[in-house]
Amino acid sequence: MAKKSTFAKNPLFILLFIVCIYIYSSYSPHSQNESFTNDKIDISKYFTAKQRNTHYKTLMKDFRNIFPSGNRNSGGVQFFNHIVTNLSLTNEEFQLYNSFYCGVSGSPVSPSRDKIFDYLIVEDLEGNQIYGKYYRCCWPCLCDIIRNVKTEIYTASLSNGQTNEYHVLTINDPCTNKSEIPSRVTGFTCENEKTLNGIRAPSGRLIIALYHETELYDPTNTEMKTTYDKLLEQCKDRNDTPADKLRGGMGDIFVKLSMVGDDNTDNTDETCLLEGFTGQGHENLKNLYGEPLMPCKTGTTSGSWDQQGYCSEMSGGVHQICFDVTEETGDFSNKTGQSNWSEGRIGNNHCMCLGAWALYKAQNLGTDDELICDSIPEAALGINYVNKWNTWNGNELPDQITAGVEALYEQCINQTTDTTKQAYLQEKYGILMNHYNN
Repeated sequence: MAKKSTFAKNPLFILLFIVCIYIYSSYSPHSQNESFTNDKIDISKYFTAKQRNTHYKTLMKDFRNIFPSGNRNSGGVQFFNHIVTNLSLTNEEFQLYNSFYCGVSGSPVSPSRDKIFDYLIVEDLEGNQIYGKYYRCCWPCLCDIIRNVKTEIYTASLSNGQTNEYHVLTINDPCTNKSEIPSRVTGFTCENEKTLNGIRAPSGRLIIALYHETELYDPTNTEMKTTYDKLLEQCKDRNDTPADKLRGGMGDIFVKLSMVGDDNTDNTDETCLLEGFTGQGHENLKNLYGEPLMPCKTGTTSGSWDQQGYCSEMSGGVHQICFDVTEETGDFSNKTGQSNWSEGRIGNNHCMCLGAWALYKAQNLGTDDELICDSIPEAALGINYVNKWNTWNGNELPDQITAGVEALYEQCINQTTDTTKQAYLQEKYGILMNHYNN
């Protein structure tokens, strides 16, 4: 009778053998869908909150080096370029640093915020649908990606001397048609019809951001299918709107930018894009008192107003609240789940995002005298506009819409003793309240 081996007689050896086979099959470089594995990680689980915030501050210290003019509009290209060109990172750090900005708007994305990413489906250059995670400032950016962006594989060099493949999000190079780059985008350095401060994917397209935790879209996967259906419904109106009909907003600027490098781009006058109100110029816009809307602009740096200095956005970030940024109110961006960028606005006005204003007042913050009411369009108390106030960046508080509307009304009614102005504002407020009370 043959003698059994020690291995066969010992259950522990058998268990270890099974575990090794399982590990090998799970992590073998020849496993299925190898182009989608690439050591992807869940950043929130790999790094502690303290580590994420420390790394975020490290990147933001370089903000002025990345954007010398201070203008980060559509600055995903420049963020990615800086990370690849100037930082020596591990695989994990590379994914982390590329979660600190929105590739569409160029907005910093603080890891201390809640709900800073969404899952979406983006086509690659061959028409395959790729499911993944995208870090963003606000939800319209998702629509702009699925409409105007492609994904492809990019090989990055890491600090250990190795390389790794990642899915990235790309657009055609706008420097091929430099004269058509929107005037509010100033971060591109063009030479010989090419962007110098950007990184190209193998196709030659410019990379705007990393596409995280990717895998091939499977329509039989309930979670993926639900995400896809939700995106289509959420983005239907925005993505059915022709590019030249979009009005205002950082994402809307990106849509124009992403089309500049296309051969079939049909650009329209940017002043039309930035007017903010379909078919209306500033001479037809009224403020909350029924009088001609006044500019909000002060100083020489951008304050989210349009080219003429008005808070006229009707889509995108919907920056319509003309806000006086003082030493007392300079923390509003930090208090509303953003970075501390608003400290740089102290001493000037700013067209504040409607979601930030409502959230700020819902926390009982501010001086109760922050608004420049002559420079706030009457649409700020319109039903369609106010319907947007309850959602913004994932940090919403219950009924913040009430706090935002009431604070706006109370400040503006107290800023004037003109009874005609007061009556006009009261009527606008009354119509809105009747709508919600009914």
